Amino acid sequence: MGKKSGSRKAKRAGVPAFWKISKKDKRYVYRTDAGPHPKNYSYPLLVFMRDILHLTKNAREVQVVLNEGRIQVDGRVVKSPRFPVGIMDVVEIPSIGKSYRIVPKNGGLVPVEISKGESSLKLCLVQSKHTGRGAKISCGLHDGRVIYPEAEVDIRPGDSCVVKLPEQKLQSSYRLNKAQSALLIRGDRSGEIVSVEDIKPGTFSRGSIATVRFGDNSTSELPTRILMPLGKQAPELTVTPKTQ
Repeated sequence: MGKKSGSRKAKRAGVPAFWKISKKDKRYVYRTDAGPHPKNYSYPLLVFMRDILHLTKNAREVQVVLNEGRIQVDGRVVKSPRFPVGIMDVVEIPSIGKSYRIVPKNGGLVPVEISKGESSLKLCLVQSKHTGRGAKISCGLHDGRVIYPEAEVDIRPGDSCVVKLPEQKLQSSYRLNKAQSALLIRGDRSGEIVSVEDIKPGTFSRGSIATVRFGDNSTSELPTRILMPLGKQAPELTVTPKTQ
């Protein structure tokens, strides 16, 4: 009988660098399934629990915890060890009273512990917008989910929004404008909050470019697609890694 799909494991030597796992004592590691985040910018839930948070000793312990329904991602129980968890996802472990948000840092992703009040809110980037039958508006977000804002809500691709979980109810939205702040979500300096000084419109072959100023007063021109708007005053959510 032929194989239905590709291998469900990956070589440790080829995984993203931000997976802080040993690459010499074993050859293979779990790979992510198709899901809301790309495989090169996410963790398999098993790797996240065992190797990043160090809450379990081995894969068997993780599978037992998952089968018991003790892990929630964005407010919903997940039982697949290969489920991809990525940027801004909220991983909750009610049995120990801890919640984590996955945030960008130095080109990779790291977890930060958050309070129970924050665990029901998620910052998302709007990637698409469509108007369907009956003038019903739908917006596709960076994590694959779709929300349906009211018709009078002014929201468009490139904006960011705060969504209440698991109801997926829109709480607020932010647009990338001059003299406002944004979170850098890709690149070597990802995880830093920058100030937007200017925005150049895109062309047929190139997207729009923003001139931003970093905290050390240096400036750079960056594609707006790697910036997550935060408004004039950043939302009261933990969206950056904790300083050492």
